[in-house]
Amino acid sequence: MYKEWLPVAFSDEIKEIYETNLLGHEILIIKRDNKLYALSNRCPHRLAKLSKGKITDNEIQCPYHGWKFDLEGKLTLIPSLGKTLSVRLRKYYVKEKYGIVWVSIDEPEKDLPEIKEWENFRRIKCGPYYINANPFRVLENLLDVSHFPYVHEGYLGDPKYSIIPEYEAELTDDYVIAKNIKVYQPNPDGSNSGKYETYTYIIYRPLFLYFTKSNEKGETFSMIFSIKPESKSKSIVFAWIFMNYGYDVKDEVIRKFEDTIIMQDKEVLETQPDFYYLDLSKEIHVKADKASILYRHYLKRKIGKFEELGLI
Repeated sequence: MYKEWLPVAFSDEIKEIYETNLLGHEILIIKRDNKLYALSNRCPHRLAKLSKGKITDNEIQCPYHGWKFDLEGKLTLIPSLGKTLSVRLRKYYVKEKYGIVWVSIDEPEKDLPEIKEWENFRRIKCGPYYINANPFRVLENLLDVSHFPYVHEGYLGDPKYSIIPEYEAELTDDYVIAKNIKVYQPNPDGSNSGKYETYTYIIYRPLFLYFTKSNEKGETFSMIFSIKPESKSKSIVFAWIFMNYGYDVKDEVIRKFEDTIIMQDKEVLETQPDFYYLDLSKEIHVKADKASILYRHYLKRKIGKFEELGLI
């Protein structure tokens, strides 16, 4: 996970100075002239938080003894010494994409995926959602449809239509894709008549999920979910909805619907244990779980990294 782009905040949350913790690292994010910088948030002198300091002339000054660092992390002044030393703060990789600020502890293995809907579709920001559950369980829940009739009855599912037909799922070198997933929904298009919808999910990165569904009229509803792993029992979900229809419905109405769905999920997720089994023999799986089974195989490729971080 040290080589993954992970979300830390929506872009509009970061004004000038922002502090965050990621995979055990205390990180200071600075925004200057629309450019982002990510540095260690601890002054190496007496470990005071630099985020409590102030920025002047493109330098961050420690609030404790006044040590100054430039935006690349280089120490520029020790006031009590009257000069500087050859000292640098640790730098982290940081970028802005999809209205989210992302950080990678080390050089990232892969870039974030390109989501075609971002440019041309209506966009609705959802979250952040704070869930006291394992990050991988949270993502698995987001690609699971067999819970719809029970957790989301009347919204996304109906217990009378609980059987999930066979669907396609594939694990590639880079991602997991599950498609042609038929899900009965009580009122998918506002007509108050139920029908089957066809879902596609793509797990692009361990904690980045894309979902889309379209109908015969060419109306497409898509979402991205990215999860910040606070710990093995705490997750923050950042989400965007993309639509090319329904422009007469206010953003707040659509967002409130998604808030309801996530809160229903949260109630169940927070009853689950904070560990996540990659050993398939530890839990019982059925055909409807094909996507989550492949997700666990996908995660096994990175098992060492996750175990070291205590996230599994």
